[in-house]
Amino acid sequence: MGEVFEQLYMTLVSILSLAFVGGLAFYIIHASNSRWREYEQLYAAFEPREPLAKKLAGMVRISQPGFRWGHLSGDLKSHRHPPVVVGVHHEGLSLSIVPPFRYGCRDLFLPFDKMTVEPAAWDLSNGEYGIRMEGVDGIEILMFSNVLQWAAEKSEILQLMLQRAELLRAISSPKDGPAPAPR
Repeated sequence: MGEVFEQLYMTLVSILSLAFVGGLAFYIIHASNSRWREYEQLYAAFEPREPLAKKLAGMVRISQPGFRWGHLSGDLKSHRHPPVVVGVHHEGLSLSIVPPFRYGCRDLFLPFDKMTVEPAAWDLSNGEYGIRMEGVDGIEILMFSNVLQWAAEKSEILQLMLQRAELLRAISSPKDGPAPAPR
């Protein structure tokens, strides 16, 4: 009789332990994707669209604008999303997290008419770009420059946005140092 109670006790402990670990994992996954969900509210791709071209972009990062060094920046919601496929369309860009890393995240469609591309710094790389969208204030999607330059080859609108971002980068950080004082 004691063995039966011991087996029931061990089963109960195992079930509670698995429920705790599963609940903790779900909470971490849910919290990590909170920024992606902010974009989903306005820019979820409800209908599948065939892109002009698509490319595996490595990862994207969603965080506050400005220089960031991971969680040391104080932006605890900053998150790097694993492999993301970027699609180029006539009207915008689509972003899709590669399975099995999706965690229930829907695909995004970012229309060019609501998009601004800004120069950005990402860890030690300072030639990157941040995509800011209307209606989603205080955060941007950071992408590696080679991915957005590839996408700009497929879209004239995006090419103009990158040229604007490069002009802003050149204006904000002169390479020759400070300008001489007028005499």
